[in-house]
Amino acid sequence: MILSQSLLSNMIIIKDIKNLKDYINQYKSENQSIGLVPTMGALHDGHGALIKSSKEHNQKTIVSIFINPKQFNNKEDLSTYPINKGNDYDYGIANNVDVIFEPDEIEIYPDNFKSTKNIFYNNILCDVHRPHHFNGVITIVSELLKIVSPNKIYFGLKDYQQFKIIEKLIEKEFSQIEIYGIEIVRDENGLAISSRNKLINQPNKELYKYFIKSINQFVLSLSPDTKIKDANQLVEKFLQENSYEIKKFEYNEFRSLEDLSLEGQIKNSRLFLAFYINTTRLIDNIKI
Repeated sequence: MILSQSLLSNMIIIKDIKNLKDYINQYKSENQSIGLVPTMGALHDGHGALIKSSKEHNQKTIVSIFINPKQFNNKEDLSTYPINKGNDYDYGIANNVDVIFEPDEIEIYPDNFKSTKNIFYNNILCDVHRPHHFNGVITIVSELLKIVSPNKIYFGLKDYQQFKIIEKLIEKEFSQIEIYGIEIVRDENGLAISSRNKLINQPNKELYKYFIKSINQFVLSLSPDTKIKDANQLVEKFLQENSYEIKKFEYNEFRSLEDLSLEGQIKNSRLFLAFYINTTRLIDNIKI
């Protein structure tokens, strides 16, 4: 069903696949390019950068909002994920989104639905620490690509491993679709904007701010020609001395931009980080 169309905007909120496809068919009959921005809601300026890029490239921009249960390996993490529907609609209107597609779980995953197994970039970074997470990611993205059949799709590079996995998926199964990776958006303190930041109190945001500032200074101190393997020994030593009370790191390593390997020099890499501030898990990466 079509939930609503604002009197102050042409943005449409659609809950079901049938109605969405009616609009998509109309757009395509008019030769209008469609950009898709997949999200789990709690929209922020990181999403805004994706929407802005889509608006620049396409006549129509569709934002999907779906908290995908298949990509959560922790039920508590799922239950505490930020939800902000009213603000999401306002954000969509303010950013001139054409359609918000907000299906429920049964609409996307009907009875006897079979998930997709991820085969790309396994056993490194988040895949080690979040079992089955990328199976869930690749499953929902595959379904959205089949439903929307966009010309272009947009992802933020904060989840760089996710971007590389979906890049491979598209290359293998949806080669007619272009994928765009949009650089990380940071706030005035240098923190990567994330829906999960809402779960961090102000004292811990200060801790996060000083940590990110120090890690950036560390990265700038390294020669771009430093080998990735050597840099990883240096970052391990640095974090032992400068963790700013961040007690738990899941990973902290430079990896190649191209294939996420440990080969090459850091001028062709990013520093990938996953850590906890209290119970909130955060990821980030530093572009060299």
